Amino acid sequence: MSKQAGRKGGQFYILAMAALLLLQMGLLFSYGNKKAGFHEDELYTYYSSNKTAGLFVNDRQWLEREELYNDFVVLPGEGFRYDVVWQMQSWDVHPPLYYFVFHTVCSLFPGVFDKWLGIGINLAAYVGSYLLLAYCSYTAVLCGGLEKKIQDQEKEEGKKRRAQMISFLTCLLWGFSAAVISGVMFIRMYQQLTLLILLCLGLHLRAVRRQDFRVRSFLFPLVATVFLGFLTQYYYIIFHFFLGAGFCLYLLRRKKVKEMFSYGAACAAGLLAALCYYPPALSHIFRGYRGTEAVSEFGDASNTLGRLRFFVGLFDDYVMCGTLSIWLLALALLAVTVGYWKKRGKIGGRTGNPAASLMLFGAAGYFFTVSKTALLLGETSNRYQLPVYGILSFLLLYGGWSLVESLMEVMAGKKTETENQETGGKRKGSVGLEKTLACLFSAALLAIDVIALAQGKVFFLYEEEKEIMEFVKEHNDVPAVVLYQETSGDHIWWLSDELMEYPKVYLASMGNKEPIADQAVIRSDSLIVYAADSEDSDACLQGLLGTNWKTCQLVAQKGRGVWKLYYLTR
Repeated sequence: MSKQAGRKGGQFYILAMAALLLLQMGLLFSYGNKKAGFHEDELYTYYSSNKTAGLFVNDRQWLEREELYNDFVVLPGEGFRYDVVWQMQSWDVHPPLYYFVFHTVCSLFPGVFDKWLGIGINLAAYVGSYLLLAYCSYTAVLCGGLEKKIQDQEKEEGKKRRAQMISFLTCLLWGFSAAVISGVMFIRMYQQLTLLILLCLGLHLRAVRRQDFRVRSFLFPLVATVFLGFLTQYYYIIFHFFLGAGFCLYLLRRKKVKEMFSYGAACAAGLLAALCYYPPALSHIFRGYRGTEAVSEFGDASNTLGRLRFFVGLFDDYVMCGTLSIWLLALALLAVTVGYWKKRGKIGGRTGNPAASLMLFGAAGYFFTVSKTALLLGETSNRYQLPVYGILSFLLLYGGWSLVESLMEVMAGKKTETENQETGGKRKGSVGLEKTLACLFSAALLAIDVIALAQGKVFFLYEEEKEIMEFVKEHNDVPAVVLYQETSGDHIWWLSDELMEYPKVYLASMGNKEPIADQAVIRSDSLIVYAADSEDSDACLQGLLGTNWKTCQLVAQKGRGVWKLYYLTR
């Protein structure tokens, strides 16, 4: 009877996880439709993956639309040029794998510049991340009490049921969170990094669960994962370092010295293969501007507390919707209460969970190191911690579930798991207890996610750009002038999605004080002007374009306040 119930429970779990994934995918498509603009880094993704001739700023010259547009799309006959992509990234500070993937997708749609090319890649990575997070959460719960062989079939089914519920809750909290939705909307490599970090974690948990450390089933996939992860984002190696350190301690504790050395050799082989394929990585990490900044920040002990508060605050705001302190306080109170009942002998001692320990080791080490080294860019800095948000969510839920379950068993007068093994398994009432817990946790997590989404905490959408783009399309027959600062000429490309709407745009440096003499500009009855925002931008506007304008309407401020968009009429 228990086997049949177990099969039904497994089928229900699969259906519930599939339904949850469909709901979350529907929500992601909805937010994808809302996305109306681009972060400057997203535009760089298109450019650095598909560059044709290169973008250059030439003072007092016209920039044709085709010159700009062609550097953001794959032109016919220029598809699958991975050597160009490799070279572009070697000049910057990133590894090339994500850009290979992006260039491949763009090569399948030549001549197309569209947000869905980037969002589509992230959606595919999201599905993989969802499945891996579900697997890691499920496996981690099953690893609890691994040293103790469960002989009773009913207890085995109860453990699986508990794993299914916590796995579902983890994916519910993670997938509906504002931070994760924002990560899918952000057309960069961080969702792919999440996928590979969870793949790395899944391989380790699978090895622990099955006690299988063989070359074919564990070490060879591990080498491939290290290779792919390092070539996606250098932050991957931070997570793997801490996870690997915890894994080696686990192997040592079990006296598996041979397996530990084989594991270390496999990790080194994957990293060495990545460095041989992409030698610029060493320069990026140790000599590039981001590498030197990161090392400097990591070595500065004075910023530790402030940086940790900043990144913990991001997790609190965009995953836990401001309830993290409540969760931590509740966990502390539960832990004290459960500890008291253990001393009274009302709760039996539970064996440790090596999987949860590994997850804590890897996620905490990654979170601390990235908090010390990552750029502080407001809410958008969530991207750097995105890969471990699912793991942190699981650890909170797993700890809370375990403590509440123990306490409720005492309150209900139930015997502990250790005692039940001696007397023949849990009572049937424990199933009702688990369902009650699942409903309570689900309600709390849904409330957290719904409130966060209702407060508009999803970012990288730039919905305000929709009206601006409509204005631009209505006036794309009007001559457009870009007044830029010579010290930040690259900021022009932050406007690329809008500048593509004009047949051509006129570039003029604010440092050149000579009035603009181009006939198409000075004879026009109206002008669209993008002026770099500065203290003397209004004076430059008048000095370069004259004062004989009837109206000078400020339409919008753009690019995080870097640009002002004006509409001038005579």
